[in-house]
Amino acid sequence: MSAVEEHTYAHRDTGALKLRIFTPTGETDRQIAVLHLHGGGWRAGAPAMLEPRSRVLSALGYTVIQVQYRLLSDTVAWPAPVTDLRSAMRWVAGHADELDVRSDAIVLWGHSAGAHICLMTACSLADEKLDHPDDDSSLPVAVAAVIDCYGPTSFHSGATPLLAVGPDGPDLTAIAANQRSDGALPGIDLLAHPCNEDQADAISPLKQVSADFPPTMIVHGTSDTLIRPENSQRLTSALNKLGVVCELVTFAECSHEFDAAPSYAAVVGAHLDVFLRQVLGDPALVEEIHEYSMFRAPAPQ
Repeated sequence: MSAVEEHTYAHRDTGALKLRIFTPTGETDRQIAVLHLHGGGWRAGAPAMLEPRSRVLSALGYTVIQVQYRLLSDTVAWPAPVTDLRSAMRWVAGHADELDVRSDAIVLWGHSAGAHICLMTACSLADEKLDHPDDDSSLPVAVAAVIDCYGPTSFHSGATPLLAVGPDGPDLTAIAANQRSDGALPGIDLLAHPCNEDQADAISPLKQVSADFPPTMIVHGTSDTLIRPENSQRLTSALNKLGVVCELVTFAECSHEFDAAPSYAAVVGAHLDVFLRQVLGDPALVEEIHEYSMFRAPAPQ
């Protein structure tokens, strides 16, 4: 089992923000840092809920770093989590030698709301569209790849929240009624106030991605009723049209957060491993693909 180290990467008015670092186990060390973000509707959740999934990838040779980010509240507003993730990336890049990772191989991996934060962070670093007053911008940093597990990718200006919670838990009727047929969620769920279409587009990765977006792997269950699969399908189509390397992996009859189950966590981890090795240029995988391809070009020199 991988050792876990905890470090403070930033201080905010809400207190210190921590990283939990899982060092690679086994004989393989890929020198790739994977920053791992939990879901929870931007207002709940904690890094510890990711532990089994983080350990799956660290066992495959990755340095997996769980990121504590500020949860939205009456005093913390969007885009605070993006600011925090940018700061966490810069902390990792600044400590790359100590962590035995490459500063040019920082991957963002998120689930649900955490995936949305990863996508928007990659957008913000590509285009510098967002204002981040707490972010130390003195150290340049780039996203090598994004792993989006069932994240919301578009929002609309509807004034009724999707995530209405009653005395018996989430209101499933509201979840069904307040999503558009294309999977877009009400922007009020993120911003905590009604918004217009321009404001909804500004928080929608689908509207913010560009040709400079990093390689992206998207994972979704086909029976997800909280974040509908259309979110991932539409983002995949948009990235493909932009010429961005993008892979969509769907899991039949699976619902939201399905990969928390150990069997699925292992399968998703294996998919992520091959994707990251491919897009980050693992020579052994390049040779293997060439060897087993039925119709292959001349071997790379």
